[in-house]
Amino acid sequence: MPRSDVYSRLVKDDDDVTGQIAYGVYKKAKQEFIRKKQEEFSLNVIPDDVFEEFYATQTDYVLELYRIHAKTLLREFLDNSYKDDVAKEKQQLQEEHNEHYAKLADAAKPSFWYGVLQSVVGSFLFLLAGYVLLKMNGVWDILLNNLLR
Repeated sequence: MPRSDVYSRLVKDDDDVTGQIAYGVYKKAKQEFIRKKQEEFSLNVIPDDVFEEFYATQTDYVLELYRIHAKTLLREFLDNSYKDDVAKEKQQLQEEHNEHYAKLADAAKPSFWYGVLQSVVGSFLFLLAGYVLLKMNGVWDILLNNLLR
């Protein structure tokens, strides 16, 4: 089987992940080509001239399509990878929010003694208001004189 220069045309260097994925896409296309030709010729081994036909179709345009497909695959992979992380972070933030809200709600609830203090102050103010009203109308003095006689 003749060799091609597709790898060096797709992969720029060892860090070119997109190029390496594009090469995988190319290899899949090559395997599909081989499978179709094996069915067409009813042979397990494909003649070299048939491979030359495949290599001739690997133009710069086709290789760019492989790179585009590789970028799409890489984007989908990253999106799916981050989707789980985002969901976990969102859940963690929601739990922290709920915990913080529960603490604030507990802190905002009045205590038993606060209720007792409100009752005492309310009763005192009610008595004071009654005294002021009775004093202003002069009824307080009448009641006091009747009590003291």
